[in-house]
Amino acid sequence: VSQMQVTEYNDIKVYNLSAGKTVPQFIEEATKKKQSLRENEDFKKRIDLIQDFEFNVASSRVRVTPDGQYIVAAGIYGPEIRIFEMRELGVKCSRGLDSEVVDFLMLSEDWKKMVLLMDDRTLEFHSQYGRHHRMRVPKCGRSLCYDSESCTLFVGGSAPEVYRLDLEAGSFLTPLALKRLTEVNEVAVNPRIPVISCCGDNGIVESYDLRDTSRPLQTLKVFDSDGAGAYSGSQQVTRGAYSSNGMFFAAGTSEGVVRVYDVRSSRPLAERDHMNGYEIRSLCFHSRGAESSEILVASADKKSVKVWGATTGTIAASVESASTINHVTFFPNSGMFFTANDTQRIGAFFVPSLGLAPPWCSFLDSITEELEESKQKTVFEDFQFVTKDQLEQLGASELVGTKNLQPYMHGFFMDHRLHAKLKAALDPFAFEDYRKAKVKEKLEAKRTMRTKIRNKDKVEVNPSLHNQLQLAADEGDETGASKKRRETAEKAKRLLDDDRFKVLFADPDFAIQANGANASDSAAAAKSLLPKTKKRKG
Repeated sequence: VSQMQVTEYNDIKVYNLSAGKTVPQFIEEATKKKQSLRENEDFKKRIDLIQDFEFNVASSRVRVTPDGQYIVAAGIYGPEIRIFEMRELGVKCSRGLDSEVVDFLMLSEDWKKMVLLMDDRTLEFHSQYGRHHRMRVPKCGRSLCYDSESCTLFVGGSAPEVYRLDLEAGSFLTPLALKRLTEVNEVAVNPRIPVISCCGDNGIVESYDLRDTSRPLQTLKVFDSDGAGAYSGSQQVTRGAYSSNGMFFAAGTSEGVVRVYDVRSSRPLAERDHMNGYEIRSLCFHSRGAESSEILVASADKKSVKVWGATTGTIAASVESASTINHVTFFPNSGMFFTANDTQRIGAFFVPSLGLAPPWCSFLDSITEELEESKQKTVFEDFQFVTKDQLEQLGASELVGTKNLQPYMHGFFMDHRLHAKLKAALDPFAFEDYRKAKVKEKLEAKRTMRTKIRNKDKVEVNPSLHNQLQLAADEGDETGASKKRRETAEKAKRLLDDDRFKVLFADPDFAIQANGANASDSAAAAKSLLPKTKKRKG
């Protein structure tokens, strides 16, 4: 069986295909130890999905060509772009660049026509033979999008306008002047209708009709007190994306929250909070397969990637990364996605529940079937669940976003040892109280001649429940009591006389809180026996 790092989250297995050592690392280790790689079991079981699927330092962007035959990635150092051919599972070619890549797009079905946005305010157009043309934009760019119907390229950046280039005529068009935005973080074009959306500051998204750009078509308030969260003045919409059918729009914020909208409504259909406090860095839509109608959203901050339902918000997969995530992209109609990270290797993950493996690595399906019965790593083992309110009580709110807290549902998972330390620091006399209680228990156990608590005696633990049970037992002895009341009285008497439930009225550990939290199963069972008394007339 091949060796892969496997994690399981809510019974969903995620296979990390980029974990482990690289071939150069294996060779270096074998040279130091003077051992042959033929005897290294880890080397034999390794999975090298794509040869040299890495950069010298880090990668910033990774995309799949529309025809699904190539993967193009940009990274450092020095700045370069690499093209990987899926048919050969290796590098087809690489090109050195003059500066780092901020964003890039494919202008054709394959890699032979692409445009690169550089961090020195330049646009580079590349063809099969290399760089075709280079030009500058007035302000630093942050995002690119391309409208294939009008052959127009849009560049958004640190300016209150979006620059437009007519690639058919080879000239600049009049910039798209924004009304309420002072800068643009992301530009997205609807694939079905001629609409462009600009995400930026002030917590809004401005959309324009490409046939009439004189005024905004719609202004979406992502931070809205009527249901999407209050706007405090510092939040930004960092990422935006349209679904392939053009009916859904997703917006990611600087607070780590992603909201999905129907293009016909301003109210969000679903919402997902990453619970890390980091801004959303990448956002895209995905489908489980060509025959599946379910639409998923893949959102990533610098620490994690979450895949969830676009209309339900139900989590479908989650991946935590040890290094900073810069970009995420799915291979179409499959369960595989790639991440650009601040580490040498480009991340490659396979989730069988999201779809089959791509045709060029169909062997992954058989490998994962072999690993299906083996014991895998549990993500949240020996962890303590805490909510945001409990974190504030422990004085650990600053741990949000660190490796000490794992976001889960409406709270976080914390290592139980850290939780014990924080709790001990919050209440330094808790152990002393615990020790005194234990000493008292041992002394009470030695006093065997002490009179036991009778049903009618006053009790200190759960007196209200004891009184209700005693009242139910006495009402059954009244003259003219109904059959149902007599049956309830018999049950209450048996419960009071049963030695198994004596501790319910004697041990403080079984005390029922006022709000019903942490009540024991015995108390819940006892309450279920109480009759529903009716008020007597007169």
